Formats: sequence, C-alpha cells, structure tokens
Amino acid sequence: MFKYFKMKRNEWKIKAVIYGIIASVMDNQQEIIETVKKLFLSLKDISAEDMQQEFISKITELIYEENRKE
Repeated sequence: MFKYFKMKRNEWKIKAVIYGIIASVMDNQQEIIETVKKLFLSLKDISAEDMQQEFISKITELIYEENRKE
C-alpha cells in the first residue's frame, strides 16, 4: 500500500513537470502568434515586389557584414 502511494506521488511530480513544460511552450506560441500578427499588419500595405527587393537587400547586407567580420 505504501509503495502505491509513493508511486502516485512520483507520478504527480512527473505530471507537474510535463504540464509545466507544455504550459511554457503554449505561452511562447502565443508570443510568436502576436509577433506574426504585428508583422503582417505592418507589411500588408507593401507590394510583394517591394518586399522582395527589401528582403534581398537585407540578406545581401547581412552576408556582407558576416564576411567582413571573418
């Protein structure tokens, strides 16, 4: 009987840890969703062609900076 209670106590500890991890992942997903919403709202008035050109120029700039550091 004592082993059963000890097993249940350990089971509750494990469940508490797992549920804590799941809750933190869900909180992070909410932050990601909010960030994506803000990004979409800020970019919805920009044409796809302008966005593509800006994206390419930023990537080129980042590559240049990385190569310069090395």
